[in-house]
Formats: sequence, structure tokens, C-alpha cells
Amino acid sequence: MWDKGLRAFDEAIGWGECQNDDGAACPSIAWQIIDEVDRGQVLQISHGSTGDFAGFFIGTTQALDLSGFANGFLEFDIKVVSGDSQFTGKLDCIYPCTSGDISFGDLGGAGWQSVKLAMSTFTNTLDLRQVDTGIVIWATSTTDTVFQLDNIRFTGLADGEDLPTQGTDPTAAKFTQYGAGNISDRINPDSYRCVVDHGNWIYNAGIVEPGIAACDASTQIPTGTPTKLYPQLADSFTAPTPSHRWWGSVAFMGEMQIGDPNQAAYITPDPITARITNKGFRMMGIPSGFQSATTQYLYPIPDPFSEVFDGIAIANNQFDNLNAVLKDYSDGSVTVLWQSADTDVMQATFVYGSPYVFIEVLAGNAQVKTLREDGGEKSIFHQAANQLGVKTSVAGNTNHFLIVGDDITSFSNISSNVIGISAATNSFTVAYLPANGAEPNADMINAFASLARNKVAALQIDYQVDPSDYSVTVQHQYLDATGAQVQTLAGLQPLQWKNNTNVSSNYQTRSARGVIKFMPSASFDYHLPYVGILPYLPTMTDTTDITQLTTLVNDFVAAGQDTWNTANDTYWAGKNYGKVAELIAIAESINMSTEAGIMRQWLKDELADWFTADSSGSLDTNKYFVFDEKWSTLLGIEESFASHQQLNDHHFHYGYFVRAAAEICRVERDWCSEQQYGPMIELLIRDYAAMRDDDMFPYTRNFDPANGFSWASGKVNFARGNNNESTSEAANAYGAIVLYGLITGKNDLAEHGIYLHASTTATYWEYWNNLDGYYSPDTDVDNFPAGYDQITTSIIWGDGASFSTWFSGAPAHILGIQGLPTNTLNLHVGLHAVYMADYVQVGLTEATNGKPSGLPEDRWRDIWWNLSAMVDADDAVSDYLSYGDYNAEAGESKAHTYQWIHAFKALGNIAPEVHADYPLAVVFSKNGTKQYVIYNMDDTQRQVTFSDGVTVQAPAGQMTVSTGQ
Repeated sequence: MWDKGLRAFDEAIGWGECQNDDGAACPSIAWQIIDEVDRGQVLQISHGSTGDFAGFFIGTTQALDLSGFANGFLEFDIKVVSGDSQFTGKLDCIYPCTSGDISFGDLGGAGWQSVKLAMSTFTNTLDLRQVDTGIVIWATSTTDTVFQLDNIRFTGLADGEDLPTQGTDPTAAKFTQYGAGNISDRINPDSYRCVVDHGNWIYNAGIVEPGIAACDASTQIPTGTPTKLYPQLADSFTAPTPSHRWWGSVAFMGEMQIGDPNQAAYITPDPITARITNKGFRMMGIPSGFQSATTQYLYPIPDPFSEVFDGIAIANNQFDNLNAVLKDYSDGSVTVLWQSADTDVMQATFVYGSPYVFIEVLAGNAQVKTLREDGGEKSIFHQAANQLGVKTSVAGNTNHFLIVGDDITSFSNISSNVIGISAATNSFTVAYLPANGAEPNADMINAFASLARNKVAALQIDYQVDPSDYSVTVQHQYLDATGAQVQTLAGLQPLQWKNNTNVSSNYQTRSARGVIKFMPSASFDYHLPYVGILPYLPTMTDTTDITQLTTLVNDFVAAGQDTWNTANDTYWAGKNYGKVAELIAIAESINMSTEAGIMRQWLKDELADWFTADSSGSLDTNKYFVFDEKWSTLLGIEESFASHQQLNDHHFHYGYFVRAAAEICRVERDWCSEQQYGPMIELLIRDYAAMRDDDMFPYTRNFDPANGFSWASGKVNFARGNNNESTSEAANAYGAIVLYGLITGKNDLAEHGIYLHASTTATYWEYWNNLDGYYSPDTDVDNFPAGYDQITTSIIWGDGASFSTWFSGAPAHILGIQGLPTNTLNLHVGLHAVYMADYVQVGLTEATNGKPSGLPEDRWRDIWWNLSAMVDADDAVSDYLSYGDYNAEAGESKAHTYQWIHAFKALGNIAPEVHADYPLAVVFSKNGTKQYVIYNMDDTQRQVTFSDGVTVQAPAGQMTVSTGQ
């Protein structure tokens, strides 16, 4: 395999090489095979006395793909015979690709030494797919040194990986067929692009470090090899790599180095927040430091990069430079493992909503660290045989922690700022006590201690969809290591306790989402309504000028195929696909079948291009998908908004693709068949919303079952935890799954989409809009804290929320982003008209006349006409007609805005209290008259029954609007 054999390079011959000649052609270095007592043959390498730089290496003519060893090691034995015992080395991967020179340190000076170097040592700049030197090594001084090598090898091949073979091109793409489409297993280097902005930044290169050696700003072509990143997983972890959770930084980054502000990540198992570090973890209670201001509420962590400040830190007395990896996770929990080289040192399980952290010590002894010894900032408030209560009061933040061990547990140096824990079972629990500014009394201490040692290993969250009204029941089950239910103190968030009629709680606290209620339980359920969606709004001829609508559709089509989409990235192209999907349905609804067919072909051409990675006969350079096996994810080329580097926003981007594909297949179902593009569409769905036990993708990647909504960031390198902004783009993605599932007859997929959509819409009203707090401020049902005086929020964080966007401070954008795209997968936005009237007023703050027509340019005037129509369509239509020509938002068309506001003028407001026994049914109400709108996706007539007793006969394959008479 290493067919170039034994070689060396030498400065003395102009950096030329000597090969398989024992160094005869290299004046500065030589080697020979010798017999070593007790070892047999070993390789002996000798540096001369000239001081010229020279090094030994082993090479191959055909580069090898060693990516299967990404989490493995380079191992060898070494002994210094004479001279320098400091060594340097590297691996190379086809010039100019290299790991760079790496100090191996002091080796072999005392005799034979076994060396084990993690491959991660090399992979910052090494492409493991094309390694052409198996080792390069030299004495650092390169002078008068003789050393011996033995047993050079790569170890730690990942499960399921094959040993590399010679004679194949490791840089050649391998294609996997999915119906008529296919994906690649790697990115074409010709796809790499870069930007210059206070540095050189690469994109379109996968999950890599953003920095690159150089960038040609005129061509946007980078120079240098991107540095690949690898997930931080325990060796025992075999499931698809997860991401996008409140703990997502663990899988993406592992430990945060103490004092490093570039590694800022905190995990947020609310009411606890914690930083996973190279010494253990720092732990605080969000409620103790919770603060609110006019535009945000959060826990502003004091000195966030220290090992401990407010709160406590859990460390180990024998190890202080640890690697942290993801060992296990469930729908609502994560288990972190800390290691020192090959030694497992400690693990901790965090459970969302729980006051408990369950800790296992595997080597050494645990320590509890505080900023101060006993005094004003730290004290002991409770001590019993196996319990210790530690109070910290630093920077105005007071926390009470109860440490509970098994029967034989002792604590040492409890008055100091480093408390030792000795537990016979090497296991203990830290409980956060919700004292809420008071001192914990005996009842609270006993209540939290009594269940502390019921170790929760997993929080499983399942759902059931009721076909009578498509409401969703969500069940939380706390499980022990055997999979049996275990009694614990469950922390129910507002979404959960407000939708459960059997909550009994003696303890509660106000935290990131609102009031958390703690209830002894092994499981609980909560119930969510399903709003209903439609594939499009009916065109209402009594309020719509069909001639005008026809003109707007014709104008769009007449502009031609080259004008409607000039984007090549997954987000902006996706928005255009969603826009055309809406237009196709409108054209069909007014008998413009020719124009609808033209636009449908446009979509088919575009999506077929994306769905075929070798459409040009070899690996494409843009508009294709790559499956990254290490990260268990699908990457679209071209990248946008760090959708590769941080795995951001996949549900936002790919949801538009699925929504567009569903519109094609609503009319041409064969296009979504197994033989055509159905498998590719489902691959995108699986990436952002896979169902249970998918062998390629993690369960519901973006959607967090514990929170009931989605997260946008995959890397989660934020002190505030994860974040999510556009709930409506998430609902668009999940509603698209419902459409696709119904079109293809895959009811399990449709129900999966209904669960995700129902939960997303419920949390939109619960957490983003705080509807209960709107009607009952300053009570337990009010999720917004005192001091935050906005009607809504736009970015939900792990530790709170912010009235802002990532791109603008304009109210029209801050509120408008939650209604974009305005389509029939987002009808839930208009559920509560009284609230929405105030919402619209705030969104139009900058409008000179309080209406969309008065907004400044680029404030999404058409989006606000659409939103306004859901409140008062007569006023929205009047304002629209008064304005004249305007620039449409990127994902919106003039024809769609015109049809939308006129449809609402005829239909009225959504009636939130009425539900149906069919997913594609929505009820509107105008002046006391209800109108029942149904799209029957079936091939046969269907009777739809509504919760108010009305039944409607819906003909097959068409839209029905009925007054129920």
C-alpha cells in the first residue's frame, strides 16, 4: 500500500528526495533496517552533523482515504540511540495539503516508548481523504541524532469503515441513487468559494473552520485546504450524529476551554444553565440571575469564561485538562463524558426542565468548586449524612445547590472553595433548589432530596395524533438505565402545564420560558390543537378582480425563466421556489393552466438539477446535495447562512424545497413516485425532521421535542444557548411534510408533520407572543417577565428572548419575520384577531400613516398587507389599492399578495375554535357567518366533519368553500 517505500528529503540537495537507497543520495540523513534484541527488525534513522534540515517519511503513489481513522490514532514505538530526543513530524495529503509541522515532544530518551497521537492532532489542515505520506518525522535539531522506529501504524478505524485500498482515487465522488436523483459523498473542490472580510473566509466546503490561507476577492476562489471539523462523540456512540438541541454544542464542539471567549457555548436545561469545560462543568440557575429590559430578558452570565464565578463548578481532583464528548442523548436529556487520553474520568446527565444533574465519577474524585470559601459569597445551608447544601451569592446572583449521594457519601473541606466528595458508589446528584430569593426550608430540602437519587437516564417524548380533530397528545416519560419509568421531580414548562389539567405542584420558579412547575412524576401528557393548513387559498371571485389577477400572473410568466431565480444557494433559491409554488396554485385556480404548466416546468427543472449531483456527467459544481456521513447530514451546494459550517437553518432552507415539490406533485403525483424524485424529497425531510430510528439522520434534527419548537444553530457557540428566529419558516417546513405525506399516501409521515406543525404553532403563541400574558399580565400565566414591555419577541434563546432580528432592528422586520412566508402553511399567525390588531400596529411603527403603504422601502410592505388582511382585510385591500407599484419581498409575488388579501376580504378571520377531522380544512368567519374551506387531496369524495357539528361533502382533488348550509 505504501508503495513509495522508505524515503527522505534533504535541504542539502535542494529539498530533493532519496528513495529506497538507505539515504545514499541524502548527505544529511540515512536509514537502515537493523536487528534489535527482543524486537527483531527495526528501522534506524541517523541525522548527520551538517545541520541541514532533513526528514524521513513513508509514501504512496496513490493517495489513500484515511477518513475512517478520523477519531483514531497514529501509533509508533521510538527509541533514541544518541543525540536529540525532541521530535517533530507531520502527515501530508498531496501538495500543498499538509497537517503542518507538529511538535511530538520529548520521546524515547529513556528507551523504547510507545507513542499514540490522536488523528485530530493532524486534521486541522489535513485532508484525510487524500493522505500520501503515512508519517514524516525528524529530530527537531536535525543534527547528530540516531533513533529507531518500530510498529508504525494507524489504529481506531471507525465501526463500519473499510480499510483503505490502493488503486482507487479517494478524491473521486461516489454517487448514491435515490429514485431519479442522486447525491454525492463529497464536495467538489471546484465548488469552494470565499470572501474577504477582515480575513479570508471559505464557504461551500462542508463542516470546516471558516478561515482559509488566502482568497481571491475578484473570483471568490480560495487558496489552501479547508480544515475539516469532526463531531465530538464517545467511541461507544453509534447513532447518527445529532445537532440543534439545547445541548448541541456538546456534539459539535465538546469542551469549552477555560478562559477562551471564542468557545462561549453554554447548554440550557432550563432552569439550569451550564458550561461544559476542560475541567468539568460550571453550573448556575437561570432564575437567580434572570434580568429583563425593554427589548430582552436573559441571564447575563458574569465572567462567563471562568471555571467558576456565580454558582458552582464540578471538577476532578486528579484530572484538570479533559476532553468532553457526547456519550448519549434522548429527546430531552444529554449525557456528557469527560476523558483524559484513554481514561474515562466523569460523566453527567442533564435533563431538560429538571432540577437535577446526575454525575458518575469514573476515575479520581469529584470536587465542588465555588468562587469563595465560607463567607459572604458562599456558605453551607444544610448538611446531613449524605447531603450537603451549598449556597453561593456572587454578583447579586444567589443559588442554592443540594448535593445528594448514596448512603455512604462524605464531604471534606466544606468551608473551603474546593469541597471534596467521596462516594462509595462514585455517583451523586446535584439539585438546583428554586428558593426564589428565600432560604430553602426543610420541606423543600426533603422534597428535592427524596427523588435526587432516582437517576434519570433518558427523557423520551412521544406523540399521538387524534384523527377526529388532528389534535396532538404529547407524552413525556422519565426512564432509568434499564428503560423503565422512574419517579422524579419533573419540571413542566408553560406549554406543558397549561395544556395539562392534572398538574399538582408545590414548587415553582420563573425562568427562561416563564414559570416552571415542579411535580413528582414518572410521566405526564399535554394536549395541543392542530390549526389546519391548505395547499393554497381559494380565489374568491366575489372580491377579486380576475382580470387584474390574470395580468399579474401573466406579468410574472412573461418575464421569463431566466429572471425568476438567479440564486444558487439553498435559502434564497428556496424562497423563490416557494414563491413560484404559490403562483402555480393561483394560476390553476383561475384556469390559467398553460401558465401554471410553464411555471411547474420551471420548478421541475430547478429541483431536478438540485436533486442530481452528476447532472453534467460528473460531480456538479453547484446545485447538488452531499451526504456527510460523519455529521449525518445533507449539505446543499451553495451554502448560505453557515448552513454547512454551523449546520444552521436546514429546516428553513429545505422546507421551501419540500413545499415546492409538494405543489408539483399535487397535480403530477408521478413526479413524487419512488421511481422519480420522491426519495430525494424524502431525503431532505429526513435531514431536518427524520422520524424515529432513521439509520442516516438524527430524530427531528431541528425540532426540539423537549421545548416544542425548533432551534436554528447546529454549533450553538453562544453563552445564551441556542436560538430560533423565524417560527413561520419552521411551520412552512413542517406543513410541507403534511402536504407531501397526504399527496403520496404516507400517513405516518403526514402525522409526523402534523405533530411538528401543531407544536410549532402552539409555541409561537405560547412563547413568542405570550397570548395568556397579553390577556392576564403579571400572573403565573404571563411568560414575559416584569420590565420587558414588548407585545411579542422575535428570537427565543435558551436563557430568554430578544426583541430583535439577526439582520435588522426595524419593527417591520422583527415582527414580520414571524409571518414570512405568508402562505397557507402559516394560517396560525392570524388565529387571534384581537391580539393581531395590536401586533400589526407595532409592526407598522415606522409607517407614516400607520399602514403598510406608509412603510419605508425594504420594510416588506407586501408582507404587511398580507398580515393586515388576516386582521382587517377591508382596510388592507383599501390601503393596497391606494399605493400603486411597489417592490415585492424576495419570497413574495404581486399576484400572490393581490389574491391573498382579496381572499381574506371574502373569507374573514380564521375561527380558532373550530377543528376538522381532515388535516386540509380551515374555518373562517365573517360577520358571524362561518365559511368552511377544504382541499380534498384524495381521489374520491370525502365527508369532512367539523367540531361545531357541520359536515361538508368535499369533491375529490379540489378546493371546496362552503357555508355549511
